[in-house]
Formats: sequence, C-alpha cells, structure tokens
Amino acid sequence: MASPYYTKQPVYLEEPSGRYQNILTNTVDGMDNPNVYARKNTPTRLNFPFTPTISVIQSANYSSYDVTHSNFQQRAFDSHTNMELNITAPMIVRSEEEALYVYNAALFIRSVMKMTWLKDDEPGMPPPILRFNSHGIYENVPCMIRDFTWNLDSDIDYVEIPDPKNSKKIIRIPVQNMFVLSLSTTYSPKSVRENFSVKDYLAGNLKDQGYV
Repeated sequence: MASPYYTKQPVYLEEPSGRYQNILTNTVDGMDNPNVYARKNTPTRLNFPFTPTISVIQSANYSSYDVTHSNFQQRAFDSHTNMELNITAPMIVRSEEEALYVYNAALFIRSVMKMTWLKDDEPGMPPPILRFNSHGIYENVPCMIRDFTWNLDSDIDYVEIPDPKNSKKIIRIPVQNMFVLSLSTTYSPKSVRENFSVKDYLAGNLKDQGYV
C-alpha cells in the first residue's frame, strides 16, 4: 500500500521550478528507494497527508478623514492586502519511511526560505515562489514561506533512522510532529495587469491562476 506521504493529497505545497533536488520522492528509475536524493530538475511536492488546519487572513485598508467637531469619520479605500495563510499540519510517523519523509520535508522547507549562495550554480537567486493547493478551494496559489515552526517535544517517542548522508549516524524523529507554516501570497505586476479583474474573480475564472 502506498504511503500517504508519497501520494498526491488534497492539501500540498509545490516548488514548480525544479531548481531543488526532489528529496520528497521515493521513486528512482521506477524503483522504490526513499533513501536516494533523486530527480533533479523536477517539481518538489510537499504533501500534508493528515488534514491540516488552515487559517486564511484577508484585509482591506481604509484611510480615515477626520473632520473637526464631527461624531463620525469618513473612510476612503486605500488598498487590499495579499492573503496570509497559517497552516498547522500534523505529521504522524508510523515507519522509518515516514520518518525520513518528515526529516526531508523539514529540510526542504528550510531550504526554500533561503537565497542561493556562492557555491550554488546561480548565486544570489531569491527563494522560489511556491504553489499552494487546498481541497480544490485554492489552486496554484503563488506564495512564499515566511515562518516555519517544528517542535521536537520531550514527552513522546522517537523513531531512529540512518542519516541519508552518513549511514553510520542516527537521526531521531518524533512519532508525532506539528509543522506550523506562515505563507504570504504574491503576484507579479504583469500577471495582475494582464489577468486580474473583479468580474473574472467573482465568476471564478481566476481560481486556477492562483488568485484568492
């Protein structure tokens, strides 16, 4: 039976550029082998196999016009802010394979929050724009990871697995994990200029383009 960590889920986060080693796969040349860092230049998909809690925050900013000796102020629309998403995702470990996935998932998240550096192929590249998908409500939403929290709790059991880079070393992963991520949506000026309209947004025509 396929692990839910390695099969497409209703909620997932994807890095589409292929700039990163796809360490969140267990398929190499048609063979199952989760211990091999594989499939360069292919999109990386971070699955959330257990339904996460997703909090969506959207705001509109209004300026206030204060008139002397008035009981009420007038409001003028200023701007709409990009949507913020807070994800609280349980990552339960029931095998060594799933423990490796959780370890690699945390490594992947930390990696896509960093710019490339001197020894990289393209030094100075900013963190990639990811795509968030959730329950068919949100599709291909362009976003960046702003915060990531992963607690290694003291009152639960741990699973021991070999270090993928050094089999003589051991990595210990909690059997119950909680990934907490803060995402910010972002859109290119060209996309907003050429694709967005409130009419199309209301009709649902922009959902697959990531407008939320």
